[in-house]
Amino acid sequence: MASSSTVVAAALLLSTSTAFSPHHHPHSALRSLSAALPATPSVVVDPDGPTPIIEPDPFPTVEVDELPEAQYDPDNHPIPHQPWRRGDTDGCHDPLTASWRLEAESIISDAVTVVGAKVEDVTWYMAKCVISINEQSLSDVVSYTEGPEVRVVYPETEDIAGHMFDDPDEGTDNELFTEEDEILDFEQYDEETEYEILKANMPEEIDEATGEPLPPREPRSREERVIEMEEEWTNRWLDEPREEKPADGMFSHPVDTKALSVVSQAIITALEDEQVEEKLQILSRHDVILTSPLDNPCILDSQKEFDAARDLDVYVETRDPWGSNRVLGGKLVDRNAMDVIINQDNSGRMVTIPNSMIHQVLLPSGLAKGNARMKADLDAEDNEDEEDGWDVEESDVEEEDYVE
Repeated sequence: MASSSTVVAAALLLSTSTAFSPHHHPHSALRSLSAALPATPSVVVDPDGPTPIIEPDPFPTVEVDELPEAQYDPDNHPIPHQPWRRGDTDGCHDPLTASWRLEAESIISDAVTVVGAKVEDVTWYMAKCVISINEQSLSDVVSYTEGPEVRVVYPETEDIAGHMFDDPDEGTDNELFTEEDEILDFEQYDEETEYEILKANMPEEIDEATGEPLPPREPRSREERVIEMEEEWTNRWLDEPREEKPADGMFSHPVDTKALSVVSQAIITALEDEQVEEKLQILSRHDVILTSPLDNPCILDSQKEFDAARDLDVYVETRDPWGSNRVLGGKLVDRNAMDVIINQDNSGRMVTIPNSMIHQVLLPSGLAKGNARMKADLDAEDNEDEEDGWDVEESDVEEEDYVE
């Protein structure tokens, strides 16, 4: 009743107001009435009906026994005498003399020979097959076919080891040998004999302050000399100006990438044959890498070099993600696709070092060979300089001098 009274009163007021306001607009009355009525909320109606409620998906449940990761067997490891090595090696832990590896090496060698190049060695890793190609033989490769793109990987500025084609434009380095090597006349003896020779022939040094002779310096061990040479080589490498390859603006490399493309195409074609891949599974289990021999007598690089260095003293330099890098010394016992094994410090304690953690393996006995090679190169350069100088002097002599 209250609302009806309000409407009636509003109507009476409206009629009275209209009577006394002949010029009042009719819509003003409607606005006044709307303002007097209570406001009601608007309603939006979806013609397709209300939005359905989305029920969340049920959380999936699994049986723990059905998960492969839950099937842990402490006795399940690929190599019986290495319980610390877990996971599936997919057969890549097989010995280097395994029939599938030997057959793959034969196929690779034949494929490379067909196109005119020559394989120096094949070195196996767990997931890599490194093929060393004779760089000089690339000149005999006929570029008769289009092969895959070849990307030449150059070593980092702080890395002086690894696989790389030699750049003939870089020239040769000066000699790198220590004072002890000069005293030994670049010969290799056993450590005790070396020490006695060096102890008796160490040069006399003078104290700059007093002018008095100092006691002979204690000879450095092989390990110390090898480390010093490596540091000197590293410093020399870092001091040299480095340019990103290619540096001539013509996008060319010192390596014949066209010939490498042909060689790689021949290898891939031979290995991806259905019967070969089904039997050997080389491409499905390995990355194929082409390289040239490192040809450094102080660094073991290829499998042939490791085989030739068995029972010799070596130093293994490790690198790992945790920064616990070290140098381990001992007799080289074996090198396979997974590890390098040494008799540490000749104590009978066999140490197995995974290839994935090895930066390089140094061969101290290669110092004499490397130094002799450097000395021979220097002597050859000196002889060439002397001959060139003699030719110049002879050309300066006039014909009349000969007559006199």
